[in-house]
Amino acid sequence: MRLSMSDPRPTPVPEIRDLGPQPTVCVRVAEPTSRLAELFDQLLPLVAERVADLGGRTAGPPYGRYHAYTQEHVDVEIGIPVVAPVSNLPAAEAAPRGELAASELPGGRAAIVEHRGSYETLNQTYGMLEAWLNEHGEQAGQGPWESYVDDPTEVQDPSQLRTEVIWPLR
Repeated sequence: MRLSMSDPRPTPVPEIRDLGPQPTVCVRVAEPTSRLAELFDQLLPLVAERVADLGGRTAGPPYGRYHAYTQEHVDVEIGIPVVAPVSNLPAAEAAPRGELAASELPGGRAAIVEHRGSYETLNQTYGMLEAWLNEHGEQAGQGPWESYVDDPTEVQDPSQLRTEVIWPLR
């Protein structure tokens, strides 16, 4: 991050990294965008509980991966990375929407930037990252995701919440 003279808040600086594929346990839903916060509040505790029940071990913070996103509608995968694939779960592509499934965050080149602030301003970080990709001659791939570094129930000041935005590259 760097500081701007006109804005005392750090400006996030994207970077490109090579990622390894990461197995996950998730629930994929397609709902009105207006329900997004409610979906995360409902589904993340369910996924975390089921990972533990199935003997899985978490390997990082929860995430939300966007397969489609408009002002009206969202197709989102809400999940938790795990150390190894959890057995006895259908693959996300084969599971009925809204059901627990096994998935994987893709490996390969990705642009990553840290967002600091409330979830309501994440769209600004996505816009900045998309512009940065265009300026640097990179092509955005499908299915960007957010990794929720901080638990909002443990961070008193929403302006201090850290979220990584990861955008796969083509």
